[in-house]
Amino acid sequence: MKYINNFFSYKLIYFFIFIFLSLFLSYLNFSLNKQIYYKNNTSFTISEGQTVSKSIQLLKSKKIISSVYRIKILAYIYSINPRFIMGKYEITKNDTEYSLLVKFIKGKVRQETITIIEGSTYANIINALSNNKFINFNDNDHTYYNKDFHKLNIKNYEGLCFPDTYKYSPGITSQEFLSNCYEKMQYILLKYWRDRDYSLPYKTPYEMLIMASIIEKESYILSEKPIIASVFINRLNTKMRLQADPTVIYGMKNFTGNISKKDLRTKNEYNTYRMHGLPKTPICLPGEESIKAASRPSKTNYIYFVADKKGRHVFSENYKDHVNAVNKYQKK
Repeated sequence: MKYINNFFSYKLIYFFIFIFLSLFLSYLNFSLNKQIYYKNNTSFTISEGQTVSKSIQLLKSKKIISSVYRIKILAYIYSINPRFIMGKYEITKNDTEYSLLVKFIKGKVRQETITIIEGSTYANIINALSNNKFINFNDNDHTYYNKDFHKLNIKNYEGLCFPDTYKYSPGITSQEFLSNCYEKMQYILLKYWRDRDYSLPYKTPYEMLIMASIIEKESYILSEKPIIASVFINRLNTKMRLQADPTVIYGMKNFTGNISKKDLRTKNEYNTYRMHGLPKTPICLPGEESIKAASRPSKTNYIYFVADKKGRHVFSENYKDHVNAVNKYQKK
């Protein structure tokens, strides 16, 4: 009889344990599927040094979650020692309490984007970063970035960032952002340097980058870039001056939108009408197509080109044909 009573006692205990576990799991499962109903997306920031408990309390105070204890239980089930990664997180109306927890632990922070346009300058980038509320910028931040190039003995950092659309997390420093741009440019530049036409008169990848920057400024038409590259290579090979207007403009302190004969005669470090060879640095941030064109120009005998009235260019092999094209398309 005693054996039977003990049997039923254990059975009753197991029954209540089963009921408790079922209710507990149902309670947790509720969190797995409970959506956070917002009319619009919102955000939540976890600051440096902010504990898991503090973060969960803030979520509750902002009415993002309905139960502190449920989230804490889930957090410790998910990880023995849970840690929320600092950053700004986007919360959508499709998020559940559990999906938020995973975001915080895995550091799936909100991503912002910034686009660097082909043909823009290093000064344009610095200005954009300094005015971006999501990027931590100070005057000394980008000077550390310059140290990456000390081995190249480069004192001007024009053209060393790749123009592209970059995703980043709010709170990133301008140093970190610039380093990402630099690494992307290094990757693209070296890719085409290794695949270049080895007969080209470049001594370094940097010289090819300088050429690409000039091509970038001369034409936005992709099909023209390899032809324009061939013109400048033909000039270099025949010891002719590049005579590229964009280089002159880059070296001018106050460009008003029109370039004059006086400007072409005025000496500056980038006036390729007065100097032989390439300028000392790039004049802008060239895109991949310009770098590609610089690495493998078309095979032509063109020495001259002039813009027509539709934004394209007319190419010539001799000065007489060039003068005729200038008279046709440039003379008023």
